[in-house]
Amino acid sequence: MSYHILHITDYGCKLYKERGLLVCEKNGAILGKIAIEDLRAVVLLNEAVSISGTLVAEIAGKDAVIIHCKNFKPVGITVPNIRTYDAKVVLNQAAGNKNLNLAIWRRLLLAKVGNQSACLKSIGVKNARLPAILSNRGANLNEALCAREYWKHFFPAIGEYGKRREPADRSSKANVFLNYGYGILGGILHRGIIVSGLNCLLGVNHKTYYKNTPLVYDLIEPFRAFVDLALYRYFISHERRDLRSWAAEIGTFLKNTRVKKGLGSVKLLDAADLVCESLANVYRHKKADNLWLPELTP
Repeated sequence: MSYHILHITDYGCKLYKERGLLVCEKNGAILGKIAIEDLRAVVLLNEAVSISGTLVAEIAGKDAVIIHCKNFKPVGITVPNIRTYDAKVVLNQAAGNKNLNLAIWRRLLLAKVGNQSACLKSIGVKNARLPAILSNRGANLNEALCAREYWKHFFPAIGEYGKRREPADRSSKANVFLNYGYGILGGILHRGIIVSGLNCLLGVNHKTYYKNTPLVYDLIEPFRAFVDLALYRYFISHERRDLRSWAAEIGTFLKNTRVKKGLGSVKLLDAADLVCESLANVYRHKKADNLWLPELTP
């Protein structure tokens, strides 16, 4: 089955269910239809979209998510009901085994830095420090230092300058576009966490506080460099850059990009689910070695 991320970009669209299909209508004209069971996520890029309660229930019932945006910024998500397939998974997760969580976080961080290093290599930026850190399995791994090393090379490659990323800086298109890409990917991971029977409120490293989902923030780390690479490709191929076209670009990228797994490969979109499933196995057997993470190949 082929899964899709559906972006609704136009203002004034009406979405409803018709015989197992999601129908998009505007001003009395049908713009398109798609089988609801083929959806992984529906992204409403603006608040001027009406959606029927029947369709919301059907989308959630098919384990897909609805990502709500305001001014093209993700602000909320409708997700399926939290469920538990194996009580041992969520109970072990809730126990908060410090050593196990540290081992998981170390693997997530190493994968993040490894993918950032591969991203720089993919865009033609020479950097020796990140590979050197990884060469001894990150014995001296410092997340903040690695981030500064990465961003001071990445931003100039796309025509922006700075030693760190500023998520709140709306004057920077790169920051705004990255926020959007990370937000969409976060929604996909949120779905995977629920489908795998994990609790998104119980993080590995990020702490639980008001209105956050720490496990999503933990698991997104190895995936960020993929969004960065997509943004670089978008910047060098589009002279006119806007969130509407970037939304379509990142959706296509997530669907079409493949990563190695064993002797074969999987779509990046499916890799999000596989990471969540492998984390469930980590907690089921209390073995961090069971965690599988995607690798960006230069």
